[in-house]
Amino acid sequence: MKKTLRQTIIFLLSFSTAFGQDPFDPKYKFSDDILNKLSKDTINFKAAWDLSFIGEYKKDLEIWDRDEQKSTAAMQDQINEFKRHKPVNANAFIKEKAKTEQIIILNEAHQQPYHRVFTTSILQDLYDQGYRYFGAEAIWDWDTLLNKRKYPILKTGFYSQEPCFGNLVREALRIGYTLFSYESTREKTDSAGINLREVDQARNIKKVLDKDPKAKILIHCGFDHLVETPYRGWGKCMAGRLIEYTGINPYTIDQTRFTEHSATEYENPLFKMTNLDYYAVFVDSTGHVFNGAPAHKDYDARVYHPRTNWINGRPDWIFEGGRKPYEVVDDIDISFPYLVFAYITTELTNVKDDSERVVPFDVIELKNKKDNKALSLKPGDYTIVILDKKGKKQCLTATVN
Repeated sequence: MKKTLRQTIIFLLSFSTAFGQDPFDPKYKFSDDILNKLSKDTINFKAAWDLSFIGEYKKDLEIWDRDEQKSTAAMQDQINEFKRHKPVNANAFIKEKAKTEQIIILNEAHQQPYHRVFTTSILQDLYDQGYRYFGAEAIWDWDTLLNKRKYPILKTGFYSQEPCFGNLVREALRIGYTLFSYESTREKTDSAGINLREVDQARNIKKVLDKDPKAKILIHCGFDHLVETPYRGWGKCMAGRLIEYTGINPYTIDQTRFTEHSATEYENPLFKMTNLDYYAVFVDSTGHVFNGAPAHKDYDARVYHPRTNWINGRPDWIFEGGRKPYEVVDDIDISFPYLVFAYITTELTNVKDDSERVVPFDVIELKNKKDNKALSLKPGDYTIVILDKKGKKQCLTATVN
């Protein structure tokens, strides 16, 4: 029940942000302001999101894990079952799967930008296999110009304000996907115990198939919305409803189990047995893909994410996709700490008012002179905006070759 409650609160917080007095407030806050507001009554995972938005990855995971239970040791039969499976490259595996699957669903943990980076890494391969539609829980339907504009703005969604998610959206648009919103504004369970949000999400995805029955669709959702089997307290999740309404069995891939936490005591015991330097899924000699216990049917596969290494003060995966470290070395005449925002310069040219504010390509916080974090930028021209706690700004330009 803990997961169901957490997801319910996540939904309500997301939409309270959306429908508040300032629906396009980016919520990029200084880390000490985020942490100083924490107390025993604070919802820690909202603080974790805020930290992820400014690139504070370690602290983000630490705060999130305050609400997590410590993991228990795996049973021997679970270990034996897992050991029957051998790792294969996840990108290559999914690319092959895409040849025969019409719908692929990946989930994410909302505090974990790493999962968004992995989904970004498979976009081109799936497009090459005929995938043309990309639906994300984070995209809201009031951004009607997203596919024409080709980049996200703050009103595109809430989680999409986090730079890795914003860049997932950018890359999908660059490749040629049609992006669509499938989110519901309902978080109500009816008298029969049916979660109406899950119903709406599945029906909204079905609308794509109603218009294009042969459409190949990639879905990026949160947590357990990818569960195909009956779900306590909801009836069925989005994926289960999608099967019911379309007759199509999506290929569902979990990213939340085999991924790092702030400390090993919170991690899946089978994840802790593994030490690979590449994204992997695990397959046995019969072709069965490991997705948990032998009787586990909730989803089809789990992706393993390698443990983070650190480069220029940032997670190594933040530099995937041809991105490079860029240190702000110009003379800065504002005081520490300050936030550093990197915007793609051409995206700023069409901003007419606050409702069109652009999602930054990257954000970091520099706390003092010894803080050596670098921005993660792909080749191109950028406008760098530096903001201190008093609201003083300094703007720079940068070109990355």
